[in-house]
Amino acid sequence: MEEQYKDIKDLVKEAGLETPSENFLKNVMDQVELSAIEVSPAYKPLISKKVWFMVGVATAMLLCTIPFLSESEESILGTIDFSFFDKISFKNPFSGFTFYKTTIYGILFLALLFLIQITVLKRRIDRRFSL
Repeated sequence: MEEQYKDIKDLVKEAGLETPSENFLKNVMDQVELSAIEVSPAYKPLISKKVWFMVGVATAMLLCTIPFLSESEESILGTIDFSFFDKISFKNPFSGFTFYKTTIYGILFLALLFLIQITVLKRRIDRRFSL
């Protein structure tokens, strides 16, 4: 088994070591500098401000028109029969469940910490990527 590797060692010794050119380091660093200069793309939100504005207007219009819909026969709500709600009876599975004050305080405290964490992380991420 040694004999197989003896041939390989002789071939490697005969071929010698390759050495890089004199300006190898300078050429590599020039390429690194060129690739670092490229500007990263600007942040573009998935949903534009125009679309958010249209969604807001549509929601506001819907919320404003719902109270004016009467239950008369010519309105849309007057033609729908809601009597099937009387036949359906659900028992509330949480009717006997009570929250203790400490549970409520704990939930409120965790919600407060969550909101603080979100704002702090958002600021940190904005600072990091705005450079």
